[in-house]
Amino acid sequence: MLKKSLLVFTAACLLFINTVSVYAQETANELSPPQLHSAAGIVMDADTGQVLYGQNIHTQLYPASITKIVTLLLAMEKGDPNDIVTMTDEGVFSVPRGTTHIALTTGEKIRLEQLEYAMMVESANDAANGIAIHLAGSIEKFAQMMNEKAQEIGAVNSHFTNANGLPDSGHYTTVYDMALFTKEAMEYPQFASLAGTLSYEIPPTNKQPETRILSNRQYMLWPQYIYEGAFAGKTGWTEEAAKTLVTCVERDGVKLICVVMKSKGIVDAEFVDSTNLLDYCYDNFHRETIPKTAVQPKTVELTGEDGEPTQQILGLEEDMQVMLPAGLTAQQLTIEEVLPQTLSQDTVQQAKVILSAPKEYTGKMDLTVGEFPLVVQKQETPVAALQEETAQKEGRPQWLALGLAVLKWGAAAIILIGILLFAVRIYVKARRRKMRKVRLQKLKMRTRAAPIPRPLNPAETLPQKKKPKIEIISVEEE
Repeated sequence: MLKKSLLVFTAACLLFINTVSVYAQETANELSPPQLHSAAGIVMDADTGQVLYGQNIHTQLYPASITKIVTLLLAMEKGDPNDIVTMTDEGVFSVPRGTTHIALTTGEKIRLEQLEYAMMVESANDAANGIAIHLAGSIEKFAQMMNEKAQEIGAVNSHFTNANGLPDSGHYTTVYDMALFTKEAMEYPQFASLAGTLSYEIPPTNKQPETRILSNRQYMLWPQYIYEGAFAGKTGWTEEAAKTLVTCVERDGVKLICVVMKSKGIVDAEFVDSTNLLDYCYDNFHRETIPKTAVQPKTVELTGEDGEPTQQILGLEEDMQVMLPAGLTAQQLTIEEVLPQTLSQDTVQQAKVILSAPKEYTGKMDLTVGEFPLVVQKQETPVAALQEETAQKEGRPQWLALGLAVLKWGAAAIILIGILLFAVRIYVKARRRKMRKVRLQKLKMRTRAAPIPRPLNPAETLPQKKKPKIEIISVEEE
């Protein structure tokens, strides 16, 4: 019997171990990031900037025509869609005829919005030039605007020399920087239309009697090839850059930006890599909300506009939204508060909270899960007033402070004793009521069990006692 029990137990243990191993293997397979044909690739959360997947994300590469997303960002920011643009010689003749264009002519008048569609749908280089010259006066000055924008949003590994992405040794960026530019562009409601339209027509102009018909070659947007949730993007290609691609997707409220650069080796490598990357992230990551109460507000000293120091509280303005992969929980994240060395009204904007994944995590996700700003919540009493109040307290005689402390704690003790006595009194009364009730119940039970005496019937008479029999004995005289 014992031997049989041991065999059953051993079999159960082996089954359990095998089940756990299979589950662990399946989980590991699910979390295995795809191998890319591209030199660099990234998937970024469009809402928070979190990097869910990254490979060579800061490697500087030629972007080709995905540069036009940067040009579009500046056009949406600084231009009016209804502006009439007049094409110049610089805009027309600086574009090699062997590259993509829509045959714009010097002196041709066309609306800015039409140039934006031509640039994003047909990838027209002459349209990009027309936008640049209209906004900045020249292509060179517009490139300066692009570089200033790069510094502004933190795209520090980028440098641009033109508005269209034609090859130049000084024109480069990274997949991370391109994701940042795309994230900024997505803040504009017209971006989805400008970068997601499949076909567009430009009516005749003063120089062109025919309607121009434009067609988008970002095939992840087309119905027959569409990637579920894809709504915008941009293609790029030159011999120097190889294939480049940006794809914007939204599913269940989660917006992701995928960028791949220098894609080659197989047919449609850029589309294959983008599909695999987006599938990996949507299949294995989920949205997690970490309440702002997880970070305690911090009191800091700032110098006000009047030069007086004030006590102010820094805290999170809203809950923290992050994307976590399967197997990683919010409890495993490290929370770090980062403050500038010198706190002032100008530098307080640099205060932030950083959420980090454990160093042991081996996925392609950036270990910095999120960065969230600490903001001034409310202003407290000026420091000078607090210091004066503290000095007044410290200046009190020791006996007075001791007496106040004794009085304070004595009053607290009296109140506590009073509460306890009141509670005991209530308990005793309740106990007495309970005992009285029990006695009454017992008395009723005894009364019910005793026989009830029969009432006396007056008609009945009690039995008469027998009189004693008297025997008379006669005595004769002798």
